[in-house]
Amino acid sequence: MIKKIKLLAATAILLFTCAALPATAQEVDVIKFKELEKLRQLPHDTLYVVNFWATWCKPCIQEMPYFEAVTKQYKDQPVRVILVSMDAVEDLEKRVKPFVQKRSLKSRLLLLDETDANTWIDKLEPRWSGAIPATLLFNNHRKQYFFAEKELKEEELQALINKYKPVKK
Repeated sequence: MIKKIKLLAATAILLFTCAALPATAQEVDVIKFKELEKLRQLPHDTLYVVNFWATWCKPCIQEMPYFEAVTKQYKDQPVRVILVSMDAVEDLEKRVKPFVQKRSLKSRLLLLDETDANTWIDKLEPRWSGAIPATLLFNNHRKQYFFAEKELKEEELQALINKYKPVKK
């Protein structure tokens, strides 16, 4: 009985201590194209919404709240938002992480560490000029795919998700 009380007290102290710590920003995983390519091949019945952006891209920043809203709105459904930063890997600590923390981003965050876009863009999407923002929506299980090389308005993004998301049975 005393062990249980001590364990409960230790757990309570740990939870209280963690709750008092400042919230940390979502992690930003640095990846290479081959990892992005693997993501693009996932067979799950999940709608992936992959947005390419950068901290220096004004239209990217303007549309970002819409992607964050989708992350929150569909957190318990098979819809996954992935934000892929096109910032230089050297800017991860100075620009990207502070940007993510300031905005309290919750979507999955990746930074694509590739300096020569010509070697991978056509493999991902032949119609893509490389301009950002750009967004891919795909569900490989259902053979659904959509690409936009422009800033999406909130209504456009919601309409695309409603069109492609798996329907609950």
